[in-house]
Amino acid sequence: MQGTLVLAILNVRSSYIAETEEAIGDGDVPDTLQWWLGDRLWRIKTFAVDHDIHTYSCGPNKPGLLELAKQNNIKHYGDVISAQHILEFSDCANGASVAAVLANAGLANRLEVAAPDFAFWKPDDARYRTQSRPK
Repeated sequence: MQGTLVLAILNVRSSYIAETEEAIGDGDVPDTLQWWLGDRLWRIKTFAVDHDIHTYSCGPNKPGLLELAKQNNIKHYGDVISAQHILEFSDCANGASVAAVLANAGLANRLEVAAPDFAFWKPDDARYRTQSRPK
């Protein structure tokens, strides 16, 4: 599987379940907002407090969606983005290639390939799973 990951690392940690959000401190795990552009476009939001994840399939990938994803991040999360990366993966099954892409961005090697056709970066080694439903 190949694709592009737009990864916004936020300077907050939150719980969708408890409806809380706070600034991250030293050693805290941040929330992320991610877009996977492969055969399809996926929006992925991680909530650090509960290791909760929300994933949305946004339809087929097409020209212009990379720029749209970057603009959407700035528009809706610009005040809490601490870093944003555009990561190109030629083969997510190639561990050495994935590690090199992440290392070049200064990120830990924690890309998780999720069924059926997207990948996301985990800000820590915990298991992320859907625990809540958007209202």
